Amino acid sequence: IERHMKNGNERAKLAFQIYVDKLAAGISSLVPYLGGLDILVFAGGIGENSAQVRSYTSKQLGFLGVQIDESKNSACNSDCDVSQADASVSTLVVHTREDLEIARECVKLLC
Repeated sequence: IERHMKNGNERAKLAFQIYVDKLAAGISSLVPYLGGLDILVFAGGIGENSAQVRSYTSKQLGFLGVQIDESKNSACNSDCDVSQADASVSTLVVHTREDLEIARECVKLLC
């Protein structure tokens, strides 16, 4: 979608905007149940690999104290803190390591 957006595809832009709107809405809807927000973690394929998704989503969550450093965000590959120094919410990018968790579960079954 991001590649198509760069090429000016309006439908891709709309799809992207709908995605980040729903993502931000989902995150913010959980905050009352959590009693606030201390840390926001982006993980998984999109969370780890799309600086643009992290940027747009974080901007929509600014009212919660989420503020990312755009230079850190664009340089981050995995396992980074992309928060601005004065942000009240830490924003992290974390590699999920599903393969490691699967291996651990397999070892439990075999032992």
